[in-house]
Order: sequence, then structure tokens, then C-alpha cells
Amino acid sequence: MSAPAPGRPRTAGTIALFVAAAVLAVLGVALLVTPADTSPSDGAIAAPSTTNLAIPATEEEPASPQPSATAPSSTSPTPSTTSTAALPPEAADVAREFTIAWASHDARRDTSFSDAGGRAAAYASGDLATDLRETNTRSAHQWQEWKATGTRVTAKVTGVELPDGAPAPSNHLAYARVFYDLVVAPEKKAAQHSREQLALELRQDSSGWRVTALPNA
Repeated sequence: MSAPAPGRPRTAGTIALFVAAAVLAVLGVALLVTPADTSPSDGAIAAPSTTNLAIPATEEEPASPQPSATAPSSTSPTPSTTSTAALPPEAADVAREFTIAWASHDARRDTSFSDAGGRAAAYASGDLATDLRETNTRSAHQWQEWKATGTRVTAKVTGVELPDGAPAPSNHLAYARVFYDLVVAPEKKAAQHSREQLALELRQDSSGWRVTALPNA
């Protein structure tokens, strides 16, 4: 057999080599870019995934019902001891009527300053009632001035309360503080307005509640 002529390509062998090299290159690239399979092989025990574990639901206790904003609370504070409700209603009424009678004067019709005391005595008892009916000479000068100017003095009660620090009322004894507006109105001059208050001691007997003392008068 004669040797191949120089310069003639060996086409069949060369092509086969190139094809084999290309296949190997493609496989190598595929191995590099394909992620390794992390799934466990057959027969291996895979660790349980925490993301797939079913967490048993806990039974939530029902929430306690909240009181309605408008519903009365069983722990509502008791009324203040300084409110009129702390005084027996009859005692508060007597305190109110006594103050109006005691503080009001009408120099156009009354004969003296003591006429007001006589009217207030109807709501008093004991020594206080006796003193109120007596002639009061301490206000003689004031009365003469009112008489000359035809002055009328009127009292309007604005509140009756239990004084601060006073004991709670009982069935026989109560203390009251009466707040009132006083208007002193001469016939031909401008009226004068002031806010006044009067402390009273009241006691209940067979005839009802009566004022028995004026602690700060």
C-alpha cells in the first residue's frame, strides 16, 4: 500500500475529533451551570423542613367583655359629700328658707332691722329663735340709712352644701353652708350685688328640721 500524498487532509478523523471535543465541552459547561441536586438520595433520611411543619393552633381564651361607655359602672364613685344630696332634703329646704328670711329686708315696709330676724325665727328653735325675735340694735345705723333711701335687700339662694370638714348628717344633726346672691337696691340709686354665704347648724325634733345655731355669724 502506498503512503498518502503530502498535504491531503484527513477529513474523516479530524471531524470525529472535533465532534468529540465539542461534546465534552458542552457537557462540561452544563455541569458548571447546572445546580447540584440537593435532594436526598434514595435510602437517606432527610431532615424535616421547619417551614412545612404544621403548628397546632392554640385555643385562644375569649376576651373579657369591656363595659360600655354609657353603661353604669359598679365601681362608680359615690357622690361627693359636698353635694346637696348629702344633706336630708328637708334640712336643705329649711336652710334655704331660713337664709332668705334672715338676709332679706324691706325698708319701705318693715319697721326695723329685726323684722327679718322675726321671719327667720319661724325656721329656728331653741336659743337662736329667741335671739332672732329680740330687737337688734347693732344695725341701727344701717337701718336708718336704708330707711332714708327706701332700700330693699333681697337674697337668692344659689346652693346648699355640706361644709368642708363637717361630719356627715345624721337623723338628728346636720350642718349646711348656704350660698346666696345679695342685692341691695335703693329706690333712686344703682343696686349693689354681692355673693354671700352662711353656715348653719340644724337639728331635727318632733316638729321637723330647725336651725339651731349660726356658727360663723
